[in-house]
Amino acid sequence: MTDKVTPPAAAGGTAIDPGGRKPTRESHPTSIAVWGVPSPVVVSRRFAATVGVKCAAGCPLAGRQVVVRDAAGADVGHGSLGESPAPGTRALYAAEVMLEAPAEEGVHAWTAAFGGTEPDAAPAQESVSPQEATPSRAGQPVQPATPAPAQHLPSEHAHPAAPAPAQQAACEHEGSVTTFGFRAVTRPEHRVTVTVVDRDTETRLAGAEVRVGVYRGTTDASGQAHVAVHPGSYDLYVRKAGYQPHADRIPVVSGDVIREVAAVRVTDADLDDDQVWM
Repeated sequence: MTDKVTPPAAAGGTAIDPGGRKPTRESHPTSIAVWGVPSPVVVSRRFAATVGVKCAAGCPLAGRQVVVRDAAGADVGHGSLGESPAPGTRALYAAEVMLEAPAEEGVHAWTAAFGGTEPDAAPAQESVSPQEATPSRAGQPVQPATPAPAQHLPSEHAHPAAPAPAQQAACEHEGSVTTFGFRAVTRPEHRVTVTVVDRDTETRLAGAEVRVGVYRGTTDASGQAHVAVHPGSYDLYVRKAGYQPHADRIPVVSGDVIREVAAVRVTDADLDDDQVWM
């Protein structure tokens, strides 16, 4: 009498059957990034940040959860990745997460995390009953299907048994985490309005990046950016692709400040290595 032998488990806890087959389980790395954080944010005010996650193999991640934690490790915001990749990307899924700024001024470092995913379950094999296999005729009861009689072929013509189908592969995703920083300030008292125009055509330029000290903004469709600041003297930087970066200094003493910047169009060959966004 032969004892029944239980097949050993493979590394990672996956059992191997006597035929040598085993489920294939892949673990794909992921990457995570945070963008769109206002700079700075006002203490105790709500703000939005965008968290994006991408699988190295390009797997869909729609509906997966991301979490943002503060410096103490407490959860401060959650979001679900979108149903389709972000525009201009193949597999970057993003979620907008609403957050509340700390009550303390200063620079803060928070983290965004993607916890990974369990493998998707293989689709269940539907079983069909004999009653379902045999269609009924009107007015007649359904009869079980009668199996066809077995055909006994000579051994030299016998067909070998078909191998059992391999088990469907399951895919897991590894977790990922990133740190992002921001500055929290008290409510600014003044507003700086910067209008950016093309020097030659006098056309207002949308999408120009504007920085007033640590405060940032982007020009809208009317070519204007509004940046709230505290009293003081600030370095003003303006940058837009295809134009020479602009640097200036503006004092903010009382009331609001309005400044117009005439951007000079240049080619890539005109830019040197020092003309970078700071």
